[in-house]
Amino acid sequence: MVNNKTGIGQHYWSLFQQGCCYLFPLMKWTSAVALIGMMFLTVLDVLGRYILGTPILGGSELTGFMLLVLVMLMLPLLVFKDDQIRVDLFTDAIRPTLAKWIERIYSLALSGGCIFLAMSVYKLAARADRKRLVTEYLEIPASWAMYAIAFCLLLSAFAFLFRGVCSMATLENHVECMEGERHD
Repeated sequence: MVNNKTGIGQHYWSLFQQGCCYLFPLMKWTSAVALIGMMFLTVLDVLGRYILGTPILGGSELTGFMLLVLVMLMLPLLVFKDDQIRVDLFTDAIRPTLAKWIERIYSLALSGGCIFLAMSVYKLAARADRKRLVTEYLEIPASWAMYAIAFCLLLSAFAFLFRGVCSMATLENHVECMEGERHD
C-alpha cells in the first residue's frame, strides 16, 4: 500500500487512485455503450433515409449527445493514464531532469486551461438553464450536456494537476490498478 518513506503526498495520491479505480471503469463502459449506440443509430438513420425515405426524427441530436459522452468521458481517463499521442522532438536533446520539469509545467498549465474552460462552460450552462434552452426535435434541455462537459473538464484538470504534482515514477506505479497487468 503506502510506503512510509514516500510521504503524505503519496498517501493522498493512493486515495485518489483508489477512487479512480471505481470511476474510470464506469466511464469506459459508458463510453463504449455510447459508441455502440451511436453506431447503431447511424446505421438505422441511413437505412431509414435511403430505403424508407424518412430519417429518424432527432437522430442527429442523439448522435451528437452520444459523441459528446464518448469524447468528454474519455478525456479525463486518457489524461490520467497519459495515453494521449505525443511527439517528443527535443526530449533526447535535453537533460532528463529538465524534461521532467518541462512536463510538470506543461501539465500544470493544461490543468489551469481545463479549469478555465470548465468555468466558462459552466457559465454557459447556467445561462442555458435560466433561458430554458432545449434541443430542436427532442426538446432535451441543452444545459445537461453543458454541465456534463464542465464536469468532465474538471476531471481532466484534476488529472493534469496530479500528473504535474506527482512524479512520473509515482504515476507509472499506480496506474496499473485501472488497467490490470500491462502487456506492452
